[in-house]
Amino acid sequence: MASTIVVFSPPLTIPSATYPPILNTRIQIQSEPILDKLNPKTGSLKSCKSLQEIKQLHGQLTKQGLIGNPAILTKLIAKYSEMGSSESLEYAQKAFKIFKHNREDCSGSITYLYNSLIRGNSVAGDFREAILLYVDMLSDGVEPDNYTFPFVLSACAKSLNLFEGIQLHGSIVKMGYHGDVFVSNSLVYYYGECGETDSARKVFDEMRERNVVSWTSLICGYARRDRHQEAVSLFFKMVEEGIEPNEVTIVSVISACAKLGDKDLAERVLDYVGGSGLKFNAVMVNALVDMYMKCGAADKAMQLFDECGDRNLVLYNTVMSNYVKLGKAKEALDVFCEMLEFGPKPDRVTILSVITSSAELGDFRFGMQCHAYVLRNGLENWDNIGNSLIDMYTKSGKQEWACRVFDQMSNKTIVSWNSLLAGFARNGDVESAQGVFDEMRKKYCVLEHNDWCFVQQSFFRDAIEVFHCMQNEGITADEVTMVSVALACGYLGALDLAKWTYNYIEKHGIQCNTRLSTSLVDMFGRCGDTQSAMKVFDKMKERDVSAWTAAIGAMAMGGNGKRAVELFYEMLRQEIVPDAVVFSAVLTACSHTGLVEQGMHIFDSMEKYGITPHIVHYGCIVDLLGRAGLLNEALDFINTMPMDPNGEIWSAFLGACRIHKNEKMATHAAEMITKSANDKTGIQVLLSNIYAYAGKWDDVAKVRLHMKAKGMKKIPGSSSIEVNGVVHEFTSGDESHPENGVTALMLHEMTCRLRDAGYVPDLTNVLLDVDEQEKEFLLSRHSEKLAIAFGLVSSGRGMPVRVVKNLRMCSDCHSFAKMVSKVYDRDIVIRDNHRFHFFRQGSCSCRDYW
Repeated sequence: MASTIVVFSPPLTIPSATYPPILNTRIQIQSEPILDKLNPKTGSLKSCKSLQEIKQLHGQLTKQGLIGNPAILTKLIAKYSEMGSSESLEYAQKAFKIFKHNREDCSGSITYLYNSLIRGNSVAGDFREAILLYVDMLSDGVEPDNYTFPFVLSACAKSLNLFEGIQLHGSIVKMGYHGDVFVSNSLVYYYGECGETDSARKVFDEMRERNVVSWTSLICGYARRDRHQEAVSLFFKMVEEGIEPNEVTIVSVISACAKLGDKDLAERVLDYVGGSGLKFNAVMVNALVDMYMKCGAADKAMQLFDECGDRNLVLYNTVMSNYVKLGKAKEALDVFCEMLEFGPKPDRVTILSVITSSAELGDFRFGMQCHAYVLRNGLENWDNIGNSLIDMYTKSGKQEWACRVFDQMSNKTIVSWNSLLAGFARNGDVESAQGVFDEMRKKYCVLEHNDWCFVQQSFFRDAIEVFHCMQNEGITADEVTMVSVALACGYLGALDLAKWTYNYIEKHGIQCNTRLSTSLVDMFGRCGDTQSAMKVFDKMKERDVSAWTAAIGAMAMGGNGKRAVELFYEMLRQEIVPDAVVFSAVLTACSHTGLVEQGMHIFDSMEKYGITPHIVHYGCIVDLLGRAGLLNEALDFINTMPMDPNGEIWSAFLGACRIHKNEKMATHAAEMITKSANDKTGIQVLLSNIYAYAGKWDDVAKVRLHMKAKGMKKIPGSSSIEVNGVVHEFTSGDESHPENGVTALMLHEMTCRLRDAGYVPDLTNVLLDVDEQEKEFLLSRHSEKLAIAFGLVSSGRGMPVRVVKNLRMCSDCHSFAKMVSKVYDRDIVIRDNHRFHFFRQGSCSCRDYW
């Protein structure tokens, strides 16, 4: 536990609103004491450029018997302090002890020396020692001056010591230094650094004199606390009062505009700069490039970049990191290649962007080259680099390489574990994922806020369990925890639990910031309650692009593509800059509801907002055209793509061919998947299913042997249902559930009643080479049928049955659910991995389009 340094003598108090009168005596601005000239033979301290040179001169002075001279000692101590290293400060302290022993000879220099030592320790990063020196100063009866307080406040600000800084504020007021603009500026800066912007504003408002430093310190304080609108407003007020901003002011304000995503506001700031005569330096250009890219004006940003004659490392990194965030991985790599040819040497920030881009593009070979660069330049110990390499290798299907990187990491953070776990889960390696998860649980399962680590990949029930443990231990959750709980509820599709979570947040007065509100919108959307999702969304005071994406995604999952498109255009009218993710969400909505014309128009508009369509967006369009039965158009679209179509693209097309029973095109798609050498489990399973549907059992055997040789395992179909706050999971063909006997009886009754109502099993959904009787039995044991049967037995008459399926719902289960809703007069809600299906009285909300 960090100890608190108590500053004393004179008594220190928190400043009140009423200050004592400022001292009538004029505060002297301290300069360096006038010293005797050093002996010419010894050289000059001013000419010393290194610690070694100072030490040599120190030795000469000692030999000549001059070291006892207070004036020379003062000069020597100040020079040692100025170097600002731990070794130089150690020599300064030793010399200072000699000075203090003889200080009656030169008592006027003692304050200056204390100030030098305080400043030197603050510069060296020894903030505690700087504050302790101030305490020693007071103990020695040495009175601080208007240089002392800024130096000590700087140490407090850098170490975020709020308690000591407040005491210093009290001393400043008691001693009358609050009227000194230099001291007051330091107070504004100190409070701003510590996040106490209201206190900073109070000091600022009570200043009798303000200069550019006063305004800039407060503007920077607002910007650090994400109070960007106030920072920009203060800038314009500053200009109105005739204070000319400096480069630091402009950079801070432009960065605030970037965070607001307000290009017009930033250009108003630039209009002032143009008329003020301020020259653009490298830092200002970097801020401008960052602002334009964050505001969706990448072309303008690159124009500035191209015009910049002195492109430093920071500028290159800014462009590349923004391209990565915009989903423009190819452009990021283009900038990197230019940097290698003309620019500075890449650092770890550069390589981080490049590895991320390689992962997005699936460029395994380039990623390996980046890994080699990391090893050659000793960057492997930076954990973010290791995490990105793990992500890149798992996305490329190279799990053994990812494991090797993970094993060699000296600092494995939760992000490292999650990256590896997510990679295993993404590649369908459930056994390895479970193993990593179990190790994570042993290492990180504490009753604080680490429950979010369980949420990263499909272990959502564990997150809920940890949350319940927190409640049992009497620990009140905060917004960070509730984001995790909301995410878990959403993925589980547990609506009752989701409603309870929302009530818990309101009951305990947990602040719904933008992130938590967005999570709640997503939670209700994933639970099929779009009305509650939009209720939360409409209550949000601030909506960023993630909030709009969540709302659009909720409409897409609910099958309301028209409303999703309306929300997208409403977002644009409110001048929210779209990103690659929101385009993916709205294109998915169009795909799920057959809005072909609207989807194509939105896709064509992406370049207008500075976003180059990524492979996922092309996949959405292939899916959109394919689902609509426009297979020829989909194939033409694939053939005109600017990049080579990967396995996911051909998989989407193959799925469409299967839906529309076009065996010829399906065969072509299957051949292309085979040529792409895609070893992702889901694609291989789909390929096997296509062959089975066509009765090509030899080809089915080849695919399954290939999967076995590669160690790939098909993810079993599973469905979950929430009853009385408990989530029950059923797996296809599994009979291990405690209520299996009752469920089996109910399922038999349902099958009989549905047959009487006209239900005929669609055996084409059984993709195994077995007889029809066996096919019918296997079909009857699909996980969603087991979950529906359990729901009918376990819930009250008239209550809706809500089921979450981990895979796409087959056509037979879809027909089965429609018949159940009619025969049993129950609403059936099923969420598969594509969308929601709301069954009522024999009809489905998807209108058989899914």
